[in-house]
Amino acid sequence: QPFESRKTQRLVGSMGTQTNGLDGGPRGSSKELLSALGSAQKKRLFFFTDDDRAIGSHAVTDLLGEAQTVDAVQTWNRSNEMLLTSADKRQSVLVMDTERGVTTNELSLRRERRGWNMTVDSIAPMQKFDQYKSSKEIHLYGLGDNGRTVFHLHHDSRVQDNIEEHVVSADACRKYKSYVFTCQAQTKQGFLVLGRSDGAVSLYDYVMKKEDATCVISGQPGPVTAVDVTSDGSSLVWTTPDFVFFARLGDEHWVKGKKEKPRVMRLDVSEEDQERLGLLPAQPEAGTAGVEEEEEEDAEEDPLEWLPARFDAGTAGGAVNVEERE
Repeated sequence: QPFESRKTQRLVGSMGTQTNGLDGGPRGSSKELLSALGSAQKKRLFFFTDDDRAIGSHAVTDLLGEAQTVDAVQTWNRSNEMLLTSADKRQSVLVMDTERGVTTNELSLRRERRGWNMTVDSIAPMQKFDQYKSSKEIHLYGLGDNGRTVFHLHHDSRVQDNIEEHVVSADACRKYKSYVFTCQAQTKQGFLVLGRSDGAVSLYDYVMKKEDATCVISGQPGPVTAVDVTSDGSSLVWTTPDFVFFARLGDEHWVKGKKEKPRVMRLDVSEEDQERLGLLPAQPEAGTAGVEEEEEEDAEEDPLEWLPARFDAGTAGGAVNVEERE
């Protein structure tokens, strides 16, 4: 068990090849769920229902109609809109109308500072589960400048200004030298978790006020490739290429001041499960060990890498005293 408590968390984790972008959520006013999968090679966005049935796809273009290589996908406004980052247009976030498949806007970060062409690495809702609500406003946390900048982006679609004049905030622009940020997650209150290239995970009560973290969990190998936190901020999971780590958090970990750091637990795959999943190296047949010994020494095995582990979204409804499923 990853946690020594009565409430263990249900996780979705896997090992294999990473995709270019995948997200999902409720679709419009119905109870149907919609998943969106981006394809960088085909420059399209593919859609699926909650029973994995393909229902169509849209070509991804910018406002000028030029095809875009999909990088990250974020559903928004109950999946009526898709927020996309593009490898071809690193300074912008594309807003797509899901039903029509048309890019309706480009949220650009280039206007915040003169001569500052900040690139967008990743985006996430400023408050967890915000994408499941009907909203005309967009509030995002994001990473840019290859992990050296944390920004807050706000856009109100009811304000019909020129695209270059959209309100964009990028207040946490300190340039870190010893590490860069690699991924982020947030609670329902808007507390922020940032994974780092040195293997540490930093917690922030509100990253735009000050750059000092409320708690830094360090000592594990890096880089951190993915991080997630429960909506109430009580549990944390982060992924590296080789390991998955867990920690239970208290209210004190989200407040600045002296405190005991949370105990870190590591997910281990038993040898029995590794054998069942075919993860153990093949054993040589009897009588062939000497013949194949040199070949086996020279052969390079593909490293086993973890994909992101996430908590279940069972608390997205916002009901009182609802816990994420065990």
